[in-house]
Amino acid sequence: MQALRNLTWWLTGLTTIVGFTLVLLLSNLLAGQFWDVPRTAIICVYVGLFLGFVNKVSLFRLGETLVHEIGHAQMVALTFGRVAYIRVERDTSGVTLHRQSFLFRRLATALIALCGPISSAVLFLVTARLVASELTAYWAIGLGIFITLILITTVRNLWGWITGLTLLGALYLVLEASGYIAPKLLSSESLVTTNNLLVDVILGVTAFNLGSALQYSITFRKAQNPTSDEYKFSKALFLPGFIGGYIIIAVQLILTWIGLSYLLGWTSALSIGRLI
Repeated sequence: MQALRNLTWWLTGLTTIVGFTLVLLLSNLLAGQFWDVPRTAIICVYVGLFLGFVNKVSLFRLGETLVHEIGHAQMVALTFGRVAYIRVERDTSGVTLHRQSFLFRRLATALIALCGPISSAVLFLVTARLVASELTAYWAIGLGIFITLILITTVRNLWGWITGLTLLGALYLVLEASGYIAPKLLSSESLVTTNNLLVDVILGVTAFNLGSALQYSITFRKAQNPTSDEYKFSKALFLPGFIGGYIIIAVQLILTWIGLSYLLGWTSALSIGRLI
């Protein structure tokens, strides 16, 4: 099982990097987008970001916690470490039990600490590019495969499984609505309406998770707890504790801005066009 677990995290980590790179290259090649993303979807992104940022209901942060821990686990694998398991608790706390490699240990610590907090921003960026390019079905297939493998090999508690299975159910509806598979739960007549609605939900939920991640990073930007990601990131790079926290927030905001530029159809992240 450990061999399968290692392979799973190697593949998810490597695919994330390759996918992230292809997203950026695709944007340069297209110099725009295939699809004019509906205004309702853009509004859902803004609303999701706001609601995620002000959210006080811990149950609604489970998705962001799972994405956060997946980000850690991916970088553990990519830095030649070993992932034992992931736990996501009902109170939204999470842990990725792992063993680091002895290679480039300080750099690996910094990267592992960084990739947890920014993982929701990376997911939002990739989602925004694929949705804007009408590749939502491929996004759902890839995410579904990874979630399934992660559940089987790594997730070790009930709330982690509940979160994962809920996501898989939503991804199945995305595939039906996009026309990639024959509709069984949805009616053929309502596919277009349902597809637009699901795009709104996908972007709204990923934005909500991103808002939650931003709220958490801003709250704990001046890290004092030696177990926090911000503290580990700062100390691994010989920085004062508060500097690492601000760097993480800056990376999140940059990725968010680029993702929004894709959805809004800007020719580049620096060429500001419509805002809604």
